[in-house]
Amino acid sequence: MINILRILKETYRGKTIARTLLNLEISKHVQNIGGVVIDFGGGKGPSYERFWSIMPEKFIRVDVNKNVEPDIIADLNELLPFNDNFADTVFLFNVIYILESPEKTLREIKRILKSGGKLFITSPFVFNEAKEPNDYWRFTSEGLEKLLKESGFNNYFITPVGERFSAAAYLITPFLFFWPIKFLFYATAVIIDKMIPKKLKLKQPCPIGYFIEAIKP
Repeated sequence: MINILRILKETYRGKTIARTLLNLEISKHVQNIGGVVIDFGGGKGPSYERFWSIMPEKFIRVDVNKNVEPDIIADLNELLPFNDNFADTVFLFNVIYILESPEKTLREIKRILKSGGKLFITSPFVFNEAKEPNDYWRFTSEGLEKLLKESGFNNYFITPVGERFSAAAYLITPFLFFWPIKFLFYATAVIIDKMIPKKLKLKQPCPIGYFIEAIKP
């Protein structure tokens, strides 16, 4: 069901349709998470914190930028500063596209996850360049599947987020100067997305991004 009221609230907060739809997907899947949880590259007070439901015994924020005051300062392109089988859950939200070698990082995440531990990822697809400080990748669903398999994850779910019209609405966001106009575009786009034939979505998907849940064997 389309959550138009949530889209209204998030647009008023200044969030794009991309951020809103990806966060809504997080709200569906990141529920009742406990144990040791690591959030990689989330910065300080990311918007998705309002959408998840977690009850961690230990929560660790990791970022390369010391200005966001992470618990641990670390470069995700290097070996991760955790022991094997350390974490129950890892978040990699809106980060994978800035990694120099995503497969290397995912292998490291698999190493530090406990058996049965979960990795949650959001990955942009139809998206402008966002250099933080770099921007390297846009993965298709098949590209994500290949990346996960080569990193040692065989049990995973890849969910497209948004479709053609919401993606188009996101791309023209810089030209929509007032939030009520943005909301009108966003809400209309999401409704039209629902009308796109399922056959077309499966054959030629065009989402804003993907939500991934992977489980370590």
